[in-house]
Amino acid sequence: MAWQPTPYTVPLLVAAVASFGFAAYAAANRSRGGRALLWSFVGVAGSAGVWSLAYAAQLSATALGPTLLFNRFVWLGTAGLAVAWPAFVLSYVDRTEWLGRRRFALFWVVPAATAVAVLTVGADPLFYADPSLVDAGGYRLLGYAPTPALLGFVGYTYAVNLFSFGVLGYAAVSRDGVFRRQAALLFAAGVAPPALGAAGIFGLVGPADGVVDFTPIAFSGTSALLAWVVFRYRLLDVSPIARDAVFANLSDGVVVCDADGRVIDRNDPAQALFPDAELGARADEAFADAPPVVDAVTEAGSDEGEASSDDEFRVTVGGDDAAPRFLTVDVHDITGPGTTRGGTVLLFRDVTERETLQRRYRALIEKSPNVIAVCGEDGLIRYVSPSIERLLGHAPAAIEGRPVIDLVHPEDRREAQQAFERAFEGAEPQSITHRIARGDGSWRRFETVIERLFEDAREVVITATDVTEARRYEQRLQVLNRVLRHDLKNDTNVIGGYADLLRDHVDEEGDPYLDVIDRKVQTLTHLSDQAREIDVALHSDADKTEIDLAELVDRLCESLGSSFPRATVTVTVPDSAVVAADELLESAVRNVLENAVVHNDDDDPHVEATVVADGDRFRLDVADDGPGIPPVERTVFSEARETALEHASGLGLWLVHWIVTESGGDLEIDTREPTGTVVRMWLPRAAEECE
Repeated sequence: MAWQPTPYTVPLLVAAVASFGFAAYAAANRSRGGRALLWSFVGVAGSAGVWSLAYAAQLSATALGPTLLFNRFVWLGTAGLAVAWPAFVLSYVDRTEWLGRRRFALFWVVPAATAVAVLTVGADPLFYADPSLVDAGGYRLLGYAPTPALLGFVGYTYAVNLFSFGVLGYAAVSRDGVFRRQAALLFAAGVAPPALGAAGIFGLVGPADGVVDFTPIAFSGTSALLAWVVFRYRLLDVSPIARDAVFANLSDGVVVCDADGRVIDRNDPAQALFPDAELGARADEAFADAPPVVDAVTEAGSDEGEASSDDEFRVTVGGDDAAPRFLTVDVHDITGPGTTRGGTVLLFRDVTERETLQRRYRALIEKSPNVIAVCGEDGLIRYVSPSIERLLGHAPAAIEGRPVIDLVHPEDRREAQQAFERAFEGAEPQSITHRIARGDGSWRRFETVIERLFEDAREVVITATDVTEARRYEQRLQVLNRVLRHDLKNDTNVIGGYADLLRDHVDEEGDPYLDVIDRKVQTLTHLSDQAREIDVALHSDADKTEIDLAELVDRLCESLGSSFPRATVTVTVPDSAVVAADELLESAVRNVLENAVVHNDDDDPHVEATVVADGDRFRLDVADDGPGIPPVERTVFSEARETALEHASGLGLWLVHWIVTESGGDLEIDTREPTGTVVRMWLPRAAEECE
């Protein structure tokens, strides 16, 4: 068979070789990129190669029979490209829902039917009417009249192409960075063949009669564009363009670097963290404030660094004028191990809030006045706070790993061991008081709480508070209290008894001195009684009880009048005034009433006691016409202090203040004009009174 080399044969052969080469390259690298994207690319390249090679053979044939035979393979390439191209575009923009069997039938049914018809019936007479070889510029080429079927198929392919060009065009406009350039070049590579084919049909290029189809010839030029996209912009390495759902909208920062360490993509959170991470910037420029990130990108790009990819580390950015940000950095090889790298993905997670909280908790533990430790079920100390060195003289490193029971005094170990075991058995914290050894061999007393670290954890946290000095102080107070309450009262009774005996042995001039002794004895006895009541008030853990304040005041005022006949006591109370108060409320009221008389130096002291309702409380007013309470004593309870100048003359006020406060009430002391004092107590109504 004779052949005619045409001016179009070589470009078609170049396009065929390039297309088959791309198909082979993609198939050989099938582990890279998305499966649908890769195989649709193989389909595009392979179909374009078949079309170009078959058309080169068709143009070079000099007889009608071989020409129509090669033309059948041209239609196979055309039909294959009509299916592969839209599949490639839809895969690239991640519209994979369109690749399902039912939806994609809109794209493959017509080309598949065309391929079957051409193979079984032939293009003549399906698409060509009266085909023949005509002379075109000295070459014998196929001439024909188009049938309606041909016009319909051409219209279908142009409609599909317009749809795919629209999708690619939108992608190029709506995206940025490497993906915009990818989409723009793919758009150009897709538009060029049909555009050049349409120009040939209308005689704008080539023979005026349009017998040459320039569509496959354009593949030689578009092959260069595809090569640029595949190798320069790593079409098969870098993720497809449709990434909004998993990339642009991530709250974490993401930066993609190519194999040369240049930034080829990043999302907004990453740009906010690294303003210099512009597209095209080198890693050392983009991450100048975070050298470990530069090292990670550089090492990942080297042969030695491939094994260390997919790692995580921390960096700190900002500072000076801006608050520092703490980030975790995940480094991932795009293509994975065992293949040629396509780049590096850096995932930046802002952990500033978590890091700040952790630092605060560490500072609280390290500066805590308590010893805090964590122990497992085996009883070994897994962590101990640095405060142990300050409080007990032990280095934390020397304590961790030791049995916690070793530090406990031998006499206290059994109780401590039992509390330790109970903490693992239940959710309730276990409290014990025991002695712990210091580094110098001495012992300190601690109050310790043992509780589960977490509900499902097999560890306990131990919080030990040094109460050695507090216990010593409490013991001293107990001794002083015993002396004040017991020894002092006994001695004052003895003094009073001897003073009474002296009255029969002292003349009238000595009586005033004996009266002074009697008054002081009474004062000291009253002081001892108050000390007893205060001790009871401080150590009482009794709950509130319901007390009829009206009945209580009426009864105490009647007793006051009997004890001090020279006093005039006036009482105004309602029928009932039930309050919820401490059981020692009677002591507080009695102290206020007695002070109103005892400290009044008039011959006829007056005391007025009134109980009135005041909202959800009752108020007790005790008014007198005495000299008034000195301001220095009135401020004793409000300032919560007791100085050497104030002595213990304010003990009664302390007692009243504590009892009223423990009852949930308020206390107020005012000066009464022209002379005297008004003490006001507000006490909460009982529940029944409120109803």
